[in-house]
Amino acid sequence: MAQKKKNKRRRRQFQQKVILSVLLVIIIGLIGVLGYQMQKNEKKQTDGNASASSSVSSSSLAGDSSEPISDSSPEEEITPMPEPVQQISSDGLNSQHALLVRESDLAEMMNLGGDERIYPASMTKIMTALLTIENLPDLNETITVPEDIFEELTAQDASVAGFNPYEQPTVRDLLYGVLLPSGADACETLARAVGGSEEGFVAMMNQKAEELGLTNTHFENCTGLHNDNHYSTCRDIAVLMSECLKSDTFREIVTREVYTTEATASHPEGITLYDTMLHRFTSYEMSTTLENGAVIEGGKTGFTDEAGQCLVSFAEYGGEEYILVTAEAMTDSGSAVDSIADASTVYGRLQ
Repeated sequence: MAQKKKNKRRRRQFQQKVILSVLLVIIIGLIGVLGYQMQKNEKKQTDGNASASSSVSSSSLAGDSSEPISDSSPEEEITPMPEPVQQISSDGLNSQHALLVRESDLAEMMNLGGDERIYPASMTKIMTALLTIENLPDLNETITVPEDIFEELTAQDASVAGFNPYEQPTVRDLLYGVLLPSGADACETLARAVGGSEEGFVAMMNQKAEELGLTNTHFENCTGLHNDNHYSTCRDIAVLMSECLKSDTFREIVTREVYTTEATASHPEGITLYDTMLHRFTSYEMSTTLENGAVIEGGKTGFTDEAGQCLVSFAEYGGEEYILVTAEAMTDSGSAVDSIADASTVYGRLQ
């Protein structure tokens, strides 16, 4: 009997152990399931955050209209200030009007009535040369000199290069005739070749002046012979000269002191042409290389009784080029040296 009770107790204890073991396995299983579920939920939340972040980033890159618009505007581009220039005194000049500018940006360095109207006289001829270069690119093309231009030129005592009626010089030789000895015969010949007539050419001159912003300039002829309605300013002439200097052909011609044209039937040995401005420096024993190192490279003179002595010139100093326009040098003697003396004075003050 005692043995039966003992066996019964053992079975009960065994059953209890089995039940406890099963409960322990269930608890461990539940803990594992809960841990797995928590890990899964955590991963979903992480993926969701990453997706949201990617969406926001993509939306920002795409310029999503739902994003708030920033109040900040792009920085405005700052235009660099032009390099300051030396201011030059106009004291002691013969000319009543003068303007000096730095060629690279037309920065003003001296202004003596530079915006007042003047008669440009033969400074006009740089426009004649510019339009010819732009419209007759073949410098070897020959053009017949009209016979009917000479009577009027003689009557007005206009300067000429020396071409004869019906002579056939090249465009190149005519350009040298315009810019070196200031030949009105060369101007009239080229004007007809380019514009069909002087009137047509003058219309082109005024159109070009408008394109260049020469608001106080008006031309009546291609030579600069006096006309009350033919006027400009030192500033406008400086702008025009700056445009001319962009042409290698113009530079080559206007810096030449002596040139001989090609032989023609009228001139078997050609015509020797001297640059008026550079020849004056030589004649008056003045150097184009100044004491401060400035070098006067070229220019175009002008003169009528009404305009006085005029000159548009350019010089190099310290690696920069400068343009000077002087007008209305009216001395008792009316000396041709006045304008080149002013050029030497002004360029000599560069430092």
